[in-house]
Amino acid sequence: MKQRKNRYKGFTLAELLMTVWVMSIILTAVAMLSFALGSANDSADDTSQIQSRIRYTTIYLGGLVKNSKLICAKFSDSVAIWQADYNGDSQIDPNEIVYIDSGGGNNYIKLISFSLPVAAASFPKTLDSIGNGQARTWLAANCQNSSITLIDNCSYVDFTTDLQPPFTKRLNIFFGVNNKGSVENYQISAYLRCQAGYLLDGSGQIVSSDDDM
Repeated sequence: MKQRKNRYKGFTLAELLMTVWVMSIILTAVAMLSFALGSANDSADDTSQIQSRIRYTTIYLGGLVKNSKLICAKFSDSVAIWQADYNGDSQIDPNEIVYIDSGGGNNYIKLISFSLPVAAASFPKTLDSIGNGQARTWLAANCQNSSITLIDNCSYVDFTTDLQPPFTKRLNIFFGVNNKGSVENYQISAYLRCQAGYLLDGSGQIVSSDDDM
């Protein structure tokens, strides 16, 4: 009886090379797809975090300004706010003033507040001293400050008001956020609903009581 010849052949070198080449193309495509999906997820996460911080900042600053007594002064890199009259003396005390600050480079939005020192009698409480920077110099030298960075990585921050402080009732904050090589522009508008205008005289100075007007 004749033996059957083996009809099954092995792969030739050309076939093996072709298989390897096809597999490498498939694996490269899968790797590129995985990278693209991962990058898209990372980009979406970054954008989501930025949007969340902007929403939080809008709500936080909106509430702060809305319930504040006065917007005392506006500078190129900050705004000084009398947030509350905690002791009811109708005067601005160190622990009652906060600054919305953007730094010398206007590249972040930060809230700065100050603790009340033991001796605060020498604090210059007038709006003029706040407007010319004397009050902040005193606060930096005599108080412990606490800061909260609300938004960082800004390309610019600009503060505008409807009227000259302390008669301001609307504060606008324009800023751009760097995101994946591009700048996204935003605006926060906050309205002063509890303005202590009754404490101001015609020149914009705080009077000691309603009877002084």
